[in-house]
Amino acid sequence: MEIKIIQNKEEWDGWFLRGQGTSNFLQSWAWGDVLIAEGKNVERLAVVEGGRVLAQAQLIYTPIFFGWQYAFCPKGPTSDESGSKNQEVRIYETIANFLKEKNVIFFRTEPSSIIHNSSFMLQKSIDINPSATLILGLNKTEDQLLAGMHSKTRYNIHLAEKKNLKISQDKNLEVFWGLMNKTGSRDKFGLHHKEHYAKVLQSPIINQLTAYEDKNAVACAVFVRFGNTFTYLYGASDYEYRNLMAPYLLQWEGVKMGKSFGCKEYDFFGVAPSKNLENRIQKIEYNYDLKHQYAGVTRFKLGFGGAPRQAPGTFDLLINKNKYIIYNILRRLRRLF
Repeated sequence: MEIKIIQNKEEWDGWFLRGQGTSNFLQSWAWGDVLIAEGKNVERLAVVEGGRVLAQAQLIYTPIFFGWQYAFCPKGPTSDESGSKNQEVRIYETIANFLKEKNVIFFRTEPSSIIHNSSFMLQKSIDINPSATLILGLNKTEDQLLAGMHSKTRYNIHLAEKKNLKISQDKNLEVFWGLMNKTGSRDKFGLHHKEHYAKVLQSPIINQLTAYEDKNAVACAVFVRFGNTFTYLYGASDYEYRNLMAPYLLQWEGVKMGKSFGCKEYDFFGVAPSKNLENRIQKIEYNYDLKHQYAGVTRFKLGFGGAPRQAPGTFDLLINKNKYIIYNILRRLRRLF
């Protein structure tokens, strides 16, 4: 196996869109461009054997101490789903060997399944992106989708429809930023810098929906379209207008928008992980940690009828174990001062 650096959007996205790998938007060319516009160092790698691409990995390089750096692959690497476990191991080995030459001391990865090789030195890390989500299949009629929702969710959608809210599809950073600040302050979560959201909204794969009562923006939602998946990325609302149930209506409008684009799946992008694997397998009532940071939004999202999907989480694959130990010691010391 060898590494090929991809510098062409059609070649990069085409591999995903032909169905050879799961099309997560975080591995899309357009999302890489968002990161590049923010000043991040992004590189797109393909693992090739016999002229055939076996995997792709969009990496973000982050400098740390002493000229060292680490490489992060959000929701990846993405492998050809027909590959064997042995092939998967060789893919990681090939990427690790490539990164070693770039003074990368560890490779942060978010695999879709457990890495099956005890020879790798893996360290579980705090999740960067949510490991659990809900997926709603869009190959149903609107009536069937509504019928699959919780009765309270369906009621709130119909209630919002009666409020004569105006839904705008315009991208509006100021409206979005204002509502995000209100939501972040209310729910006590941190925001990215405004410039980050500006770059996101400028991307061609992004859609924004905003609900207005008269001229007042009461809620908004941002979605990402890549491949066969339409993903709900951000949501914000004004608590003063909570009786209008606008977030429910925006979610439903997002589902319909995904269907109109011909997407097969609607990804809610982030819920509290299940406490019991068997619950996920047997489709028993979703049992999650009620104190998890995503607990509130999980209750909201579950009402729309999506099926749980969970990945192992975020891991550091150690390329240089000794330097990784030094890095963690220095990082802890820096937090003390």
